[in-house]
Amino acid sequence: MRYEARVTAYDMLDQVCVVLSVQATDGLGHLGPHQVLSTTLTVRGQGETDVREWLRDALVAAIETL
Repeated sequence: MRYEARVTAYDMLDQVCVVLSVQATDGLGHLGPHQVLSTTLTVRGQGETDVREWLRDALVAAIETL
């Protein structure tokens, strides 16, 4: 099994929306890509201006949700 994950984060005024999705394939070409996980979370934004801090906060929120 092969997994591919995508993490997308959006800053919307005072909220940060994080979208997590995982697709799987069997690695042999018998089973095409199909979604095995999809979740969205919204957390209160902190008004962070440092992009690294902003990304870290979004990723930590995602990890805590999982």
